[in-house]
Amino acid sequence: MPQQDKSDLRAFFEPGSVAVFGSLREGFGLGYGMVRSLRQFGYSGKIYPVSPFHSEVVGMKAYSSVEEVTEPVEAAIVITPPPTVPRIVQQCAHKGVKAVIIVSENFAEAGGDGAKYQRQLEDIARRTGIRIIGPNTVGVFNPATGFLTNPYIIVQDKIRQGGVAYCSQTGSVGLAAKPLEERSYPVRLLCDIGNKCDVDESDVLNYLANDHKTKAVAMHLENARDGRRFIEAARRVVARKPLLIIKGGKSEAGAEAMVSHTGSLAGNEQVYDAVIKQVGALRLSSWEEYWDVPRVFNSQPLPRGNRVAIITGSGGLGVTVIDTAVGSGLVMAKFSAATQKRLKKLFRRLGGNPVDLGPVLSVAEDPFTKQRQIIEAVLEDENVDCVAASIYVGFDALIHYIAETFDSLKKHMSKTIAIHLYGMKTQVLEEMLRQLEARGLPTYLDFDLAVKSLGFAARYSGIRMGLEQS
Repeated sequence: MPQQDKSDLRAFFEPGSVAVFGSLREGFGLGYGMVRSLRQFGYSGKIYPVSPFHSEVVGMKAYSSVEEVTEPVEAAIVITPPPTVPRIVQQCAHKGVKAVIIVSENFAEAGGDGAKYQRQLEDIARRTGIRIIGPNTVGVFNPATGFLTNPYIIVQDKIRQGGVAYCSQTGSVGLAAKPLEERSYPVRLLCDIGNKCDVDESDVLNYLANDHKTKAVAMHLENARDGRRFIEAARRVVARKPLLIIKGGKSEAGAEAMVSHTGSLAGNEQVYDAVIKQVGALRLSSWEEYWDVPRVFNSQPLPRGNRVAIITGSGGLGVTVIDTAVGSGLVMAKFSAATQKRLKKLFRRLGGNPVDLGPVLSVAEDPFTKQRQIIEAVLEDENVDCVAASIYVGFDALIHYIAETFDSLKKHMSKTIAIHLYGMKTQVLEEMLRQLEARGLPTYLDFDLAVKSLGFAARYSGIRMGLEQS
């Protein structure tokens, strides 16, 4: 088979047809669940269930082998016992399938025969040119096409399409492991590369660097298989969009755990830390940051600098979050004389940064107008590069008014803004979050995280400016 372009991974994310290998037993089989999920999420391509034990599934014809399918098959999902997988992949290669996602576990991470089967897969990929993600993976999800390879029960429906590609070596970034719908994460793609017997982190980065719909890349990295390729691919991404990395294996115990997870070797932690800085990537310190920090890159302009204004409903909250801002590389903006005068006119105790809304709104006849005017004044200050605004949403009735407030502020959104919500009911906060995210406003339920996100945005803005000037 002729070798295909190794940087073109489109068949993994937007295939026109897919074969599903796995148990088609209704209600229990993972192949059955996979076919059902593809239909649930509106995948419009052709689906070919493959099993020698069933003639149909979910009203669809099943095939005893992929070679029985007369039409071209672009991708395949394999969820069968490890001893059967190399033969299936070889058949797919012979059929002309471009991409295979192997969900099955117990390969190199388990040692013994599993490692042997994985070596066979590596050999098939090398000889035939077929591309493989996995094994030991939940694979990919593309909300734009409805294509997913997670075989487990999915109780989410309307996943928001956005600009963030979340990549990992763990199934915890899969569709079944995160409330993507409730928290309105701006998902461009999800991709778990698993044991990376073929496709690795560098392949994925090269693909995403060229994907114009991807505005930011969040990557969970256990190790880089080829250091030189990784550096080149990471630099390619950073020149076009932010690359945020969470790296496991800092401690000796963490490094040992990685080997049993995906068969990865950790490498020297200090070297990885230096490489991440060298390529201009941004290092994340928690899974919370991994999911939420990229929100600020999805729809916001990059800040011109690192001068931040903080708006809160509580003076104490504003004071404590200053430490987070400074620790994130931000500096407190000094409002211009004109802005100070404008704020004092709105309320005599205003004029400094942070801005405390609490005393103002508690006595205002029209608190929402007053809140809008204060935020507007801060956004228009020439000394402010970015704004972190903490907004109270205590009950359902406030949702409409707060949405209206930010609708009226749209003309000022040339500044980078991150919004924090607080209140009494989680469901109210999440509804407000979804509405603001739908308006292109990065919204957080933790104020420190909102401020940290602005710090990441300011750092990347500086990196981009440096690259453009060099």
